[in-house]
Amino acid sequence: MHNSSQTLDTSQTKTATSSTAWLAMISLFLGAACIQLVITRYLNGEVAPQAFAAALEQLIQAEEAPTAIQSLAIFFTPHITSLTYSLHFAILLAGALLILRILMPLGALLMFVSFIVLWGFTYMGENSWFFEFLSPALYALVLAVSSYGLTPNIQKPSDHPSSHPTPYYQRLLGGILAPDISFLSWCLWVIVVSSVLFAIFLMSRNGGNHILLASLLSSITIAVLAILSKFLDRYRVVAQTQQSNLLVGRWINLFTITIGVMLIFQVYEDSLLNWFTVEGYRGLVNSYVEYGNTPLWFRNALAWVAEHANIFMPIQRVFEVSAAICMVILVFRFPIVLLTTGLFAILSFTEFGVTNIWPPAPGKPPAWVFELLLTTLVSLTCGLYYLFDALKYKSWHYWLLGSKVFESISNLDKRLLFVLFFILEIILFSEGAISKENDILALHFAALALIPLFYILILIDIFRKDITTL
Repeated sequence: MHNSSQTLDTSQTKTATSSTAWLAMISLFLGAACIQLVITRYLNGEVAPQAFAAALEQLIQAEEAPTAIQSLAIFFTPHITSLTYSLHFAILLAGALLILRILMPLGALLMFVSFIVLWGFTYMGENSWFFEFLSPALYALVLAVSSYGLTPNIQKPSDHPSSHPTPYYQRLLGGILAPDISFLSWCLWVIVVSSVLFAIFLMSRNGGNHILLASLLSSITIAVLAILSKFLDRYRVVAQTQQSNLLVGRWINLFTITIGVMLIFQVYEDSLLNWFTVEGYRGLVNSYVEYGNTPLWFRNALAWVAEHANIFMPIQRVFEVSAAICMVILVFRFPIVLLTTGLFAILSFTEFGVTNIWPPAPGKPPAWVFELLLTTLVSLTCGLYYLFDALKYKSWHYWLLGSKVFESISNLDKRLLFVLFFILEIILFSEGAISKENDILALHFAALALIPLFYILILIDIFRKDITTL
């Protein structure tokens, strides 16, 4: 049953939906990560208060842990049972809301808070990557703010060009993701994608002794929620915003910058770990060959790469450094982001079933499948957005620099962007650089690199073209 106020011609519907669909796709990816994480942790026994209490105790005793986080761990220890169940329930609820695209700002905010808590209480763990939970938290924060600012309005018929506020219940449901795709076609695509996810979950070895059950429950739950989200489209509205392309572009840019910041940190940390030396690179790749859960043909290819480490190591290092810089200052957007997505995809596939502990060892829990896969999916979304956006304009200048980043946004958004960068700088400088921990040193090196890159981003914006004049 459709509302009469939703009566729009086909061209209006396509134009109105094309922009906001990118953020909706990111919402689906974030929600899938939440659902899979909770199911996996539950089957592994990590939802039990005793398991979480052990992690807090390890954090309290760690000499390298920040004092503020240790104080929070001490405070929460007596309330470990309520904290554990509340935290995982919040992640599960966030995942459901994000996939269904109901109350997206609330779902994204719940995910942000929950993942920040997970990051703070687990990043000192033996098998935890620094950005394992921090990257999803930052993506969720950007999505929360962007989805709140893109609340759809119902457009009146063409003879009444003005619009009126969206009814409350339709604000809860959000906008339509893909009006041109039928319900049956959507279900078929969901089945295909969920089958691929099932295979990926199996290869990741997430689930411990319950790998098959964890993979089945995760893929089926994600599929059911995705199908239900399409069913709810009959009650949603088409997002009508004159500045929708500019609005979405701002947030896609911020997603891209966030990925670039992560990549800058990773370049420095890999250098500190000697992985950007020929021998270090060869040892790293050989560990993936020995402990990975990828097909034999792929491991044979990795073994060949290890034999030619003197060629592939400098190529990867130069590309990662170049890609990180370009993503932060937002130049060569669609080719760089898509090429970087390819690198992320290869690395995600390579690391399936491998622990974060160096050197990898049997018996240790494998890395979370979405720790790099989620970044791959978000990066892919940004890259495709830039590609389709660039194809609208036959201008090499636009393909090189893209649209303006700062002049096209409001003063409020400028302040928000500044605050987000300021928060990142606080995180980076939260610990003294005298520590010999690789994470701390990499954070300080990344901070020193980000400060000039941020000003270069502002300077280059002078030479970018205003999208409204193209």
